[in-house]
Amino acid sequence: MKKYLLLLAVLGLAATAASAQEKTEPEKEPKIIIKYKDGKWDTTYVDSKSAEEIDEDEMEELDSDMDEFKKEMKELKKELGNIKPKKKGIDKNYFYIDLGFNSLMQNGNLNLTGNNAPLSLNQGFNSFGWGFSWARSENLIAQKLRLQYGLGFEFNNYSFRRDSSIMIAGDSVNFGGAAAGLTKNRLNVNYINFPVLLQFSSNPYKMKRSFNVAVGAEIGFRMGKMNARQEYSFPNEVTQTVYTRGTLNANPLKISAIGRIGYGKTDLFMRYSITELFGQQVASNPNVTPVMAGISFRL
Repeated sequence: MKKYLLLLAVLGLAATAASAQEKTEPEKEPKIIIKYKDGKWDTTYVDSKSAEEIDEDEMEELDSDMDEFKKEMKELKKELGNIKPKKKGIDKNYFYIDLGFNSLMQNGNLNLTGNNAPLSLNQGFNSFGWGFSWARSENLIAQKLRLQYGLGFEFNNYSFRRDSSIMIAGDSVNFGGAAAGLTKNRLNVNYINFPVLLQFSSNPYKMKRSFNVAVGAEIGFRMGKMNARQEYSFPNEVTQTVYTRGTLNANPLKISAIGRIGYGKTDLFMRYSITELFGQQVASNPNVTPVMAGISFRL
């Protein structure tokens, strides 16, 4: 009887162990096969217990798809390598506003002597000049060195000292002693200009952060006539203004050297005329050359 009980116990333990082993064995999940074909990815689930169950045909097809994928990636890489990043465009057009102070020079000297002495100016805002111009630039070397040309307008005011007045007689221009009571003595002359300059910019793609230098020449033609205005003050608050309008023997042509230097959109500029303000039909006419220097804003 004991033998039968022992046998039953052994059989029960064996059945329990088999059942436990059966429960702990992990279940096989479906295998994922990824295929690349005709430029598209295809994901397929297959029921398999191991990777060995994938047949040779499927493996060959997978290898072929992978080779095709690698080939297309290689071609894509080559195409991307040939694409160059697009740079920001160069600003080829400029609009300048010039604000400056006028002077008259004699043989390169601001100290006027002889027949030119009466043309000595009240400097500063009394002899103010301004202008505006449009310019276009074309590349010469690496976008940094450019040729600039354009069209501009220049308006000049010369304020003379109170001890002289302008006198015109034929081709003769004289500035003689002023009449009593003279308080203001001004001359206005305007030009249309055609500048040509060589421009260097350290950062042409970002002009706001660029160091700029430009030098060149400018030819100007006088617009209309010159205007002279003289104001007199007399006792009992009596005032008189005398206007003189005409060519005043002014030179119709002005040729100037011009230079600009600055950073970003702000420059310092100088315009130095190599032709004289007045014609030299008469030897006694003043032989002075105009100069303007100031600040320029580029829009």
